[in-house]
Amino acid sequence: MDAVIENDNSSNFKKLIMNKAILKSVKISIPALLLIFLSGCLKTHDGFIDFTQTSDFVILTGSGLGNFKASNVLVNTSSPDTIRKTITVDLASKDNSNGAVTVTIGVDNGVIPPYNTANGSSFQPFPANAFKLIDTKITVPGGQHYGQTTLEIYQNKLDPTISYMLPISIMDGGGKQLSSNQNTIYYNVIGNPLAGLYTWDFTRYNGDTTTPVNGSSFTGATASPVPTGPTTLILPDSYLQTFADPAAGVALNFTNNNGTLSNFSVSFDAFTTSALSAGGFTIATAPILLSYQISGNAANHYQGTMFRYYFVLINSSGGTRTLVDKIVKQ
Repeated sequence: MDAVIENDNSSNFKKLIMNKAILKSVKISIPALLLIFLSGCLKTHDGFIDFTQTSDFVILTGSGLGNFKASNVLVNTSSPDTIRKTITVDLASKDNSNGAVTVTIGVDNGVIPPYNTANGSSFQPFPANAFKLIDTKITVPGGQHYGQTTLEIYQNKLDPTISYMLPISIMDGGGKQLSSNQNTIYYNVIGNPLAGLYTWDFTRYNGDTTTPVNGSSFTGATASPVPTGPTTLILPDSYLQTFADPAAGVALNFTNNNGTLSNFSVSFDAFTTSALSAGGFTIATAPILLSYQISGNAANHYQGTMFRYYFVLINSSGGTRTLVDKIVKQ
């Protein structure tokens, strides 16, 4: 019996020694694996790991080609109002107790030609009088992670038929590193051959077209349809803008074949459809293009071109609203 007990104790002792060895090996391996992982991410030289590669860097919030669509600027050339964009420098730091960092930004028109070549586009630089960068030097205060300035865009200085680009880039990182793809914000305006000023007549019927015209109807107003692409425009309608959303309207789609415009159609875009649903409206008759006439050409911005369209809605109270619009390009 004693021999059996002695053999068991011996076996347990061996297992204990083995477990300690494994534990010791694990303790050594974890730092070793971490070192191997870091050395794969960082530059090394003669066995030395260069931890300076994890140092601070600066970026522009909303920058990069992945944010090109989000950087689109929708202008209303009939309004003198200034569009203001906030430009934010973001300091990515492992230690926010450092001192102030001053980053220099500026207009980088040199990126426009390669962008056009790569994408088959025809963006032009912004006219010098169409914008103002309030500060070209942005300071990130010590202990903070961001600093800001303002870009002003004077929309009545832009030709809505021309596609513009205003690239704002980091010119100097203030001693901090720059990323490979977040140094430029590609502010852009999509030109559209039918964009510009129109005279606008609007008629609202509280029922079908045989019922009396509502008092909110008007003639001879001014409108500026909003381009959402080179061959799409959001046409105005007073009822939609008043009761659904100020940005709601009727989407006009067409084909542009070297200045010859054709294949016109109207519809509600996703934004307007959502706004109508949120307001409790039902679409009884989707937009219909009653008539149109294309006048002029690209040289005179198709002056005299006319569109007449209508649709029918049921409001949240069950009332029928028939809307008819006519716009003529000035």
